[in-house]
Amino acid sequence: MTSVPEQNIRLLIVDDIQSTRDNLRKLLSFEDDIEVVGTAGDGRQGVEEAHRLQPDIVLTDVNMPLMDGIQLTEQLTQDLPSSPVIIMSVQGERDYLRRAMQAGAREFLIKPFSHDELVAAIRRVYALEQKKGTFLARTTETQPTSAVARSVAGEVFVTFSAKGGVGTSVLAANLAVSLARETNARVALVDLDLQFGDIGVMLNLDYSRSITDVIDAQDRLDAETLEDILGTGPAGVRVLLAPLSPELADLVTADHVRTLFTELRKLYDFVVVDASSHLGEVGLQVMEVASRILVVTALTIPSIKDARLTLKVLESLNVDPERVMLVVNRADGYSDFNKEAIEQNLRVPVSGQIPYDPRAVGESLTRGTLFVETQPEAEISRAVRELAFRLVPQEQPALAGADRKRRRGLFGR
Repeated sequence: MTSVPEQNIRLLIVDDIQSTRDNLRKLLSFEDDIEVVGTAGDGRQGVEEAHRLQPDIVLTDVNMPLMDGIQLTEQLTQDLPSSPVIIMSVQGERDYLRRAMQAGAREFLIKPFSHDELVAAIRRVYALEQKKGTFLARTTETQPTSAVARSVAGEVFVTFSAKGGVGTSVLAANLAVSLARETNARVALVDLDLQFGDIGVMLNLDYSRSITDVIDAQDRLDAETLEDILGTGPAGVRVLLAPLSPELADLVTADHVRTLFTELRKLYDFVVVDASSHLGEVGLQVMEVASRILVVTALTIPSIKDARLTLKVLESLNVDPERVMLVVNRADGYSDFNKEAIEQNLRVPVSGQIPYDPRAVGESLTRGTLFVETQPEAEISRAVRELAFRLVPQEQPALAGADRKRRRGLFGR
């Protein structure tokens, strides 16, 4: 549940229908923490009022005269990034929502929506933007502007499950794009399922370059060479694909991975890794440098059993529990298991729940797209965005050059 902010959330409402503006203002007047500071009847007036009022959030309709909600969002994303936009739309306008996501909208409300849905969306966007503001303020001076090595090490997030088929690849890809969208950071996505990696297919990327090219350039691997090998996915995420053929997987060693991630962490703020379900030397090497290890499970007995075994292995390797996050994928209210039951069984807290949405996932896999891009208003997309912000470091500024506390390594036993 999103916490109520200590100060009022200043809101600007933009809609071409006067009665809608009045109803929204009246609806929000019952909330002590939300203040409607102004309204506008079209997109152009909305931009003018936003510049004048500097609101915390802009709530706008899609279809308006002179300038529609998407154009308004695009304009405000450039001019006033500190005033995020929530878009309202009628059912079935998915094309508008996809375009709005690309324009920079932070949240989506499908009409008709309830009072609780509206208030929750406003508070959620405000809370996430506060985190984003903290992150950007901390990283502005270290943000790279081109393919040059950074002076600080980026964060590495690994998605792992000992049980295949629970959706780690889908989660990793959508998570990487969400991180790029929500933080404006430089993000890389690495497919480390070396035999049967699917990231390239999911993103419909050309397989002309892959991790095997890193091996060929091992002795001369630098920023320029690595950038040339990486593909480009949605939101500018740079992607390192798995080998084209399974037999090439054996060519990749732990030493290769060590060198690769040394360079990746110089270039990128965040590196998301889709790890193989086989916990071998290559996987352990990347977990050695990982800031967070996302142990992904599902609401089935085999998945929960394998999650328990994974947690025991990580514990035996002296992995700091603070680096381990348990994520429940395909969370379903009709399942015999729930969050509390899993936490009691595994004796670790659930850090994130990704709802079960076979339609959204199925469409994205069939079309070679990501649901956080094509269906940003869906609950599954919102859950991934919230997980992305849970991963953003909030205390020790990992991107500000501070020395990290040295942990006992996975190979130091």
